Amino acid sequence: MRKRVITLLLAFTALHASDITIEKAELKKFGKQIHVNAKIVQLSNQKQLIVSRLGGHLERYYVEPGAKVKKGDKIALIKSLELSKMSAEYLALGKKLEAAKARLSSTESLYKKGLASEQDLNREQIAFASIEADRNAIASQLASLGIDLHSLKKPTDTLTIKAHADGLVNRLLVPLHTNLTAETPIISLVQSSGYYAIAYIGVAEALKMPKKVEGRLKIDGIGFDCRYLYLLPKVDEETQRAQMLFWIESEKKPLLLNAFAEMEIDLPPFDEYVAVKRSALTMFEGEWVVFTPRHTEEGEEHEAHEEHGHEEHGHEEHGHEEHGHEEHGHEEHGHEEHGHEEHGHEEHGHEEHGDDEHGDDEHGDDEHGDETEHAEHAEHSEEKPYEVRVVEPISSFGGYTAVRGIRPGEEYVADGVYFVKSLMLKSELGGHGH
Repeated sequence: MRKRVITLLLAFTALHASDITIEKAELKKFGKQIHVNAKIVQLSNQKQLIVSRLGGHLERYYVEPGAKVKKGDKIALIKSLELSKMSAEYLALGKKLEAAKARLSSTESLYKKGLASEQDLNREQIAFASIEADRNAIASQLASLGIDLHSLKKPTDTLTIKAHADGLVNRLLVPLHTNLTAETPIISLVQSSGYYAIAYIGVAEALKMPKKVEGRLKIDGIGFDCRYLYLLPKVDEETQRAQMLFWIESEKKPLLLNAFAEMEIDLPPFDEYVAVKRSALTMFEGEWVVFTPRHTEEGEEHEAHEEHGHEEHGHEEHGHEEHGHEEHGHEEHGHEEHGHEEHGHEEHGHEEHGDDEHGDDEHGDDEHGDETEHAEHAEHSEEKPYEVRVVEPISSFGGYTAVRGIRPGEEYVADGVYFVKSLMLKSELGGHGH
């Protein structure tokens, strides 16, 4: 029964092997922990407004609040009468420029032949340069608005607003189908260069705060490491508490601005302890434990057993040769002792018969003992793959806990503890059932 339970447990472990992570205990420094409230913010230079440089009618948004955008992505579509006039003027100036260029070329030819004065030539040159300057000015404006001048064949009123930087859409500031004036902000964009947290702490503690401080922000069960930057020069007016500014290592993961969360701050003095992941700790039979992989020495035992077997085999062969010599000697004297042996056999026949029966009983017991020993060895060879290690938690910070009861470099189950715990509990039930 126990063997069957252990076999099932091994199969259970193999099934969830991908969910179980093994790591090694390591030395980490832990200090004094305090817990405070913190607010997620961004610095003023990180918040940007996207504006419409021309007046017009807001036709469409290409994004929604919370969307990630990259530089050059479409943001909104505006129908602009002003753009229509600009593009029409650009096309008209293009035609004027062609005509002015033709007149200038003709005047230059006449001037070379002496049929046109220098004043006529200068007048045409000035007219051409003026038209060219006006056209270039409008071309520059249209290009800055994202209009492709090479494909512009007729006037257009469609203005596409694009993101000028990577970021996160915070708010849509103008409702759809609204008539806008030039330079009206339409979208609030938060650059994805980083988030910050303001931790609120007592004034007395803040004034004694060392430069080396580590923080850990907890948001909905997710932890973010924080790097302390500096103490803000003013206290919060509502709470009258000092404000510590931390940079959040969010790996560009979007966070909600102005949200409050708990921050864990680790302060000196720091002491070094053996640490394991918080996820590795669990309660088992009323004690804090971690699970460690069981390392068997089957290979070494097997080799030692084989060497011992070879020695015994050699000894048996040697003994067999000696036994053969003894038998040979016995045969030489067989005729002399034959009569005496038969007589002895009759006298002691009953005793030998009794000894044979007793020997059979002992042989039966030996066979039963061998079977039991074999079963125990089979069970031992299929031991549970994990062991329970009782530990004493000392301190925690971030995702790690300092513990006593495990050595640096020892392997332990860091993730997937639930599966291992289920395995151990089933093993206990199987053992009691036996």
